[in-house]
Amino acid sequence: MSVITTINPKYESERTLIESLPEHFGEGEVVYAGRNEIRRFVWKGTVVVAKRFKRLGFIRKIVYTYFRTNKALRSYSNAMEIIHRGMRTPEPVAYINVKSHGLIKDLYYLSLETKAKDIKSELIDKKQYDEKLLNAYAKFVAELHERGILHRDLNPTNVLYESDGNGGYTFMLIDTNRMTFYGGPVPKAECMENLTLFWWLTPVYRAVLNSYAAERGWTKADIDEAIHVKEVHDARWIRRKKFTAHFKRHSKQ
Repeated sequence: MSVITTINPKYESERTLIESLPEHFGEGEVVYAGRNEIRRFVWKGTVVVAKRFKRLGFIRKIVYTYFRTNKALRSYSNAMEIIHRGMRTPEPVAYINVKSHGLIKDLYYLSLETKAKDIKSELIDKKQYDEKLLNAYAKFVAELHERGILHRDLNPTNVLYESDGNGGYTFMLIDTNRMTFYGGPVPKAECMENLTLFWWLTPVYRAVLNSYAAERGWTKADIDEAIHVKEVHDARWIRRKKFTAHFKRHSKQ
């Protein structure tokens, strides 16, 4: 068994502690247990959150060992790039790759804990959304795109917010393993497709789109095109879900 790590230089002094995490992962406080598992650790007064990714099947072990960058390393590298570009994400601490017989066995991504809340709780779950927060969120997404950052899972649980202490808000991205970075602003077509991930085509979605469009200087024609992209996206998603449900029903017969 071997342990490969990439550690944020700020935490290099804790290398021994970080590299021992796979042995002691079960001792951490459970934050989430599902497809992936997230546990909380307190190290010398610093709260670290460790995510262990779902274990890979044999074929995927080969693919991610030799041919593709794995999710944990992408999470770490992308988080560092987000910070490099002047945006926020929970501070990355380390990436850990545990190998057995030359193949990936377990993957971990470590970051500092944040108390920020996801925007879904305020913009979608409540009957009356917070207009100030909505406009701040739209401005945040516009800034991401202007800085060439495309989060390919930009759903409302992957954007966290907190008060900035001056009556405004700050935002950060989580689940950073699926990202694309551009040398300049994200192309408009990609921006429109990215916005579809926020929510269904509801009044709150239209409000986000209008606020975003104002930030980017989009025309009414641009907004109409973005609405069409959203309609196509939602219809495609519904068809895919219906097909999956139909396939599952017939596979059980």
